[in-house]
Amino acid sequence: MMQHRAITGMPIGCARDNDQDRKERLKRLRGCCDSGVAMRWFAARVASGREQAVENQLTDVGIEALVPMRKGPDLRRRHRVIPGVLMPVIHGYVLVHMPVDGVVLAGLRGLDHFVSLVGGYERPMAITAQEVRRFKDMAEAGVYDWEKPTGKVFRPGDRMQLFDGPFCGMAGKVLSCRSDGKGDVVVMVDMFGGLVPVTVPLAICEKL
Repeated sequence: MMQHRAITGMPIGCARDNDQDRKERLKRLRGCCDSGVAMRWFAARVASGREQAVENQLTDVGIEALVPMRKGPDLRRRHRVIPGVLMPVIHGYVLVHMPVDGVVLAGLRGLDHFVSLVGGYERPMAITAQEVRRFKDMAEAGVYDWEKPTGKVFRPGDRMQLFDGPFCGMAGKVLSCRSDGKGDVVVMVDMFGGLVPVTVPLAICEKL
């Protein structure tokens, strides 16, 4: 099971949104891996549907990033089955491997489609390399594929806990879920003192 540790970074001050500030943030990201500071994996929240675009931006500036993928739902058209296309395991999140430094992490604000860093810049939620590797391996093995039956049934209002992925160990309440034991579930997760809606595979949920 994933274990998350709070990491204290440096104060970042007030963020600005002008072009010059964005350029400075992107400059901060370039070469940050050569800073000599300890590196950890973190979860970045991004605009849904833009996960791979953010992953590509990070790769372009030399930062290791990961969007675990899975096979999406099959489509049925006129008695034909069209295989599902690849989609992120968890919508709206990208895993990033960066220094444990609040100022450097705040450079992520210079990316297009970036929303926030899970846990904040000064105390971000860290994930070990072993945990990330396991999550990636499970995704590649098809464990999280949309059409894979889970045998699980949830109803709106059910209490649940995530046991895999970047939010492992976090609890929440089911908002909506399919009745066939496949696909995704929308849950309201209690995350760092606030409630955040997250769409995750049914396969990584357990009923409390």
